Amino acid sequence: MAASAGGPVLVTGKLPKISAEYLRCIWIYLVRGPEVLAEVKPAEDGSFSFPIAREMIAAKAAGGLELLVGPGGARDHLARVPNLARLALDRAQLDKAERILKVPAEKLQIGEEVLRLWLLWCRWYCVSGVVVGPDGCPVPGADVTVYTVGFNFWGFTKTPRATVVADQSGRFTACFCWCTCPYCFPCWPCWPLWWHCWPWWWELDMLHVIETLERASADPQRAFAGLQTGIALVRPEGRQLVRGQGFAAMRAQSAEFRPDPARTALIRRKLSDARLRAIFPWWWWCCDDPNIVFSATQGGNVIVDENPATDTRWCLPNGSSVTLVANAEAVTACGGDPKPETGFAWTRVGNITVDKIHGGYADGSAGTDSSDLAFAGSLDIYGEFAVGAASYYQVNAGQWAGDPSRGGTAPGSSAPIAADLYNYVFIYHGATLTFAGPVKMGPFSQGGLSNLYATQEARQAGPTPPGLAAFPPFAPGDLVIWAYNGLKVSANASALIAGGTVGAADLTVTGYDAGFNPVALVPDAPLTLTIDNSGLTTAHINSLSAFRADNSPAPLNSAGDCPAYDLGPGGYVQIDITVSDANGHLWAYELYAERGHGISDGVPPGWRGYSQAPASFPPLPYQRPDTAQKSFGGGTEVLTYYPPEDCCYEFRIRAGKRVTNGYDYPSLADYDFWTTTLRVSA
Repeated sequence: MAASAGGPVLVTGKLPKISAEYLRCIWIYLVRGPEVLAEVKPAEDGSFSFPIAREMIAAKAAGGLELLVGPGGARDHLARVPNLARLALDRAQLDKAERILKVPAEKLQIGEEVLRLWLLWCRWYCVSGVVVGPDGCPVPGADVTVYTVGFNFWGFTKTPRATVVADQSGRFTACFCWCTCPYCFPCWPCWPLWWHCWPWWWELDMLHVIETLERASADPQRAFAGLQTGIALVRPEGRQLVRGQGFAAMRAQSAEFRPDPARTALIRRKLSDARLRAIFPWWWWCCDDPNIVFSATQGGNVIVDENPATDTRWCLPNGSSVTLVANAEAVTACGGDPKPETGFAWTRVGNITVDKIHGGYADGSAGTDSSDLAFAGSLDIYGEFAVGAASYYQVNAGQWAGDPSRGGTAPGSSAPIAADLYNYVFIYHGATLTFAGPVKMGPFSQGGLSNLYATQEARQAGPTPPGLAAFPPFAPGDLVIWAYNGLKVSANASALIAGGTVGAADLTVTGYDAGFNPVALVPDAPLTLTIDNSGLTTAHINSLSAFRADNSPAPLNSAGDCPAYDLGPGGYVQIDITVSDANGHLWAYELYAERGHGISDGVPPGWRGYSQAPASFPPLPYQRPDTAQKSFGGGTEVLTYYPPEDCCYEFRIRAGKRVTNGYDYPSLADYDFWTTTLRVSA
């Protein structure tokens, strides 16, 4: 039967019986002549498989396809490994194979003596650690990959060595066979022309060695060849040199540990002398331990991706422990907030606990610009029922008339919200992760009630609510972990104020038992939140006027979008700006004058912030900060700037709103700008 022309051929086989101690450090390589086309680690029973593309089989390159069995990590040095086991692949059989070709790898002769020879430079290497999120909570179920870092002419290389799954506590242990290369010196980049490149953090140590050798060779009685007796240069540990810390105690305090092109050029000039290269101990920068970085994914999202240029753990010893901090995409699993003894209690919005929320505003950092923060964006709101107090619930939002901190009127009624709510669940059967994913908690309708949500206990153990998918299956004794313990609302802030942009709401909860009968909850104070989902009302440069030192208008040399003015010595410009927020939630703003390459001046009076004294701001109609009303509205003012040199200037407004989503504090963003060319020289 003719072979399929499309798909690859899956080559399979099984090695002869090899003890686990040796097998874990053995790899199988597919080669054609000196070229390594693929490599694979055999399974615990010695079996292996890998695909060969039809194009590879049909290629008319010199040499046939072979399987080589040898030590792991030897891909780039197979020609130097003694007594490799070889199995030639029959071209005719590959051509005929439709999908699978089984090869007689079990007939290979791999004796104990050969195995011991291969593994003289190999050992079992393990590194442990924990994956945590930005909140410090563990990340269960993350797929963690450990890489070894190397060098080549183009920069750093990353070779994946092992991938493991973090347990329910975010902990992991990854092991792989680590083979050093005693005959190929892979520890220095650019080998064998090692003097052509090196990592910048080696340079201070390299200079110390070079200068010591130069001082020794300056003695006219001493030949400039070989490391001479009497040179005061004690070899540090390899791992200290690899990390750039070999001669730290010998450095001048003025030496800065950062890239320096001039220093790199100096070393390159010195190493251009072949006599110095002949005695420079480049092999000191070798280490038997690997250089390590990590990556991690969770649910298909990359949550850790370390950069070998900045994150490498150089020469990391066997048995080391690391902490990997995931990005904001990670789903963490923290313990829940304390439960009340009776009824229900709100606990926090994001990371802001309810005792830090007053008059609808988060306290923030008292006495600073980042205080009295309204809420905006996507809000995660947490609360806890007493044990057994309710199985289902509604979250009710009552609308304020006006601002709670500015004389507003509290709501007289409320209505259940209808925002989708998902939690995230991990299920472990022993040490095996059997499920990780989102579980919808509501809303659903039942028993004449609408906009209901299930508690975590009811969702896990109770019947599936109408319209929701069944809870993931689990067996008795399995460990079920909820990522967001106590999450009761996760919605855009506007959902709490009936879809509006600005307003305030009182949040309360109505509880129901397993039969959807109302339960009496000890009344808890409503959670009052002031919402502002709008941007700044205005952040605009209204005009720019230029003047000479005698206050007369400066000549306009060219008009258009980038006007040019001849100010002369002592000349200045006045910039009319408006930065305002109709809701009184302005955080801060500043006008910057930027010029040249990275030069930036704050235009006087500089920073304008919520916590500054009101008297320092313009008079009405400008809305000065009023902390009693938790308000800063801003307005229009004219700022004066004296340019220090002839240049093209860009005046830019940076400003921010005084809002939070419970996790983030306010920050500046770029708004309007005006570009002009100013001449101040005579």
